[in-house]
Amino acid sequence: MEKKKILEICIGKGFLLDKEMLEYFNKLEIKNVESIIDIFFGLGIKEKIINKKLFDKNIDKFRNLLVIENLEENIDKKGIKLLSTDFNFSKKIEVADFVAHFQSRYEEIKKVLEGKDIDNLISIRRIGINNGIYSIIATVIEKRITKNKNLLIEVEDLTGNSIILINKENTKLFNEAKEMMLDDIVIFRVTGSSDMLFANEIIYPDAFLAEEKYGKLDEYVAFSGDLHIGSKMFLEDNFLKFINWLNGNIGDARQKAIACKIKYLFLTGDNIDGVGIYQDQEKLLNIKSCKGQYNKLEELLKKIRKNVQIIMCPGQHDSVWVGEQQKSIPSKWAPGLHNMENLHLVPNPSLVEINDGFKVLMYHGASINRFIDEISEIRIKYKHNHPTKVVREMLKRRHLAPTHGLMDYVPNRNNDAMTINIIPDIIATADQHRAEVDVYNNILMVASSCWQSITPFEEKVGNTPDPCKVPLFNLKTREIKIIDFSDSHGIKWNEGEDLVCKLK
Repeated sequence: MEKKKILEICIGKGFLLDKEMLEYFNKLEIKNVESIIDIFFGLGIKEKIINKKLFDKNIDKFRNLLVIENLEENIDKKGIKLLSTDFNFSKKIEVADFVAHFQSRYEEIKKVLEGKDIDNLISIRRIGINNGIYSIIATVIEKRITKNKNLLIEVEDLTGNSIILINKENTKLFNEAKEMMLDDIVIFRVTGSSDMLFANEIIYPDAFLAEEKYGKLDEYVAFSGDLHIGSKMFLEDNFLKFINWLNGNIGDARQKAIACKIKYLFLTGDNIDGVGIYQDQEKLLNIKSCKGQYNKLEELLKKIRKNVQIIMCPGQHDSVWVGEQQKSIPSKWAPGLHNMENLHLVPNPSLVEINDGFKVLMYHGASINRFIDEISEIRIKYKHNHPTKVVREMLKRRHLAPTHGLMDYVPNRNNDAMTINIIPDIIATADQHRAEVDVYNNILMVASSCWQSITPFEEKVGNTPDPCKVPLFNLKTREIKIIDFSDSHGIKWNEGEDLVCKLK
C-alpha cells in the first residue's frame, strides 16, 4: 500500500501519523487502516497525531475487528522478560557439588521460614539436655514407623541431627507427617530435649500471594504443550484446527473476537517425541530424527499469526540434557526455531514475566509422577487425573522436586533452580497430558493437555490422556476457559458460556 494513500485516509478524518505508525500501517491492507481510523474518529479523542502510545492505549477498542479482518502484526512486539537464566556447567560433578547444592537450598528456604516470625526458633545444636519448647528449621532425612506404630523422623540442619517422634494418637499431625517427603525443609514445633523431640506442629514454607493480580489489557494467555511431534500418535489435524482458530480463520465472530485477544502462547515442553527416549520408540515414530521433528514443529509454529508471542521450554523428550534445570532447546537441533521473531526459547523450569507484570513459572513436570508415588492421598484418591493436586504440593514446599533422586538434576552450588524463590502469579505445567485449572493461595495453577493420542506406555501405567484441550486465561478479568479441539465437527468450550460452533 502506498504511504500517500494512508495519509489521505488519516487526513480525511482529521488525523496525522508519526513516522513509526506510518511504517506500521504500511504493512496492513487498506481495509484494516480504514477500520482503525474510523474507530479513532468515533472515539472523539482530542489528540490529532496518532503515535504508538496513543495506538497502544486504545488497542482494546478495535483489536477484535482487526483480528477478524486478519491483522498480521501487533505494534507491540515486547512484553516478554525472562527472569531465569540457563545454567551452564563445564566441569566434572563431584560429591561436594551436591553438598553445596543442598546447603544453598536450605539457606534459601530457611529465609522464607524465618519470615514467619516463629517463637523460640533455635538450631538443633543449641537444644540442651533439659526439656523445653522449641521451633527448628530442619530437613527430613528419614522416616520410619516404630513397633508402637508411631512415626519417627530423623532431621538435620546445618548444625546437627535429631530425632522427632509423632504419636499415632495425634491423628491429624500423624497423617500430615506421613505425607512428608524426604528432603522437605520445614519448621517443626517441638517439645523435649536433645535426647528426643516430640512434634506438635509442622509448618511448610508455602507459597501465597496477598491478592490475585489483574491486568490492564483485555488479553488472553493460552497454555499448551506435549505436542510430541514425530510420533505416529501426534494429532496434527487437531493441532492445525487450533492454529486456524487462533488465526481467526474458523468460528463465528464472537469466537474470533476471543481468539484475537490471545497475545501469549506458553508451550510447556515435550514439543517433539524425540529419539531413543524409551525402548523400541522408533516403531512409533513417523519422523525418525530430532532435526526432522523440529523442522516439522517450525513449519507448524510459523502458521501462527506473528503477533502471538510463543514462549517454549523443553521437556524430557526434547533434544536437551535430561537432568534439570534443562537448557533451552539449542540451535544445533532447531536452527529454524531460533530465527523466529515471535518465539522465545527458555530453560525448564523458567520464570517469565509478561505484560502488566504477570509472572509465569513454567515447568514441564518430570517430578510429577514421583510426587504421585510418594504422597498416598494423591496416589490413591486422584492418581494421574488431577495434576494440579501435585502442583499444590510443590507450592506448599516452595520446591518443584524436593527429594534427591526424585528426578535427574544438575547440582548448582549457588542457586537451586527448582526452588520457588519468587512467587509466580501463574504456574504452568505439563507432562500428565490432562488439562486442569485451579487456584492455590491466589496463585493460578494451569496444567496443559497434549496433542498425542494414548501411547502403549500410558496404557501400561494407567494414565489416560485427555488431548486437544487448551486453557485460556484473561489477564484483565481472570476469566478462564478450556477449549476442546478434539471434535471434528466443532469447537467446544468446557468452561464459561456455550460458544460451540460448526467449522466453516
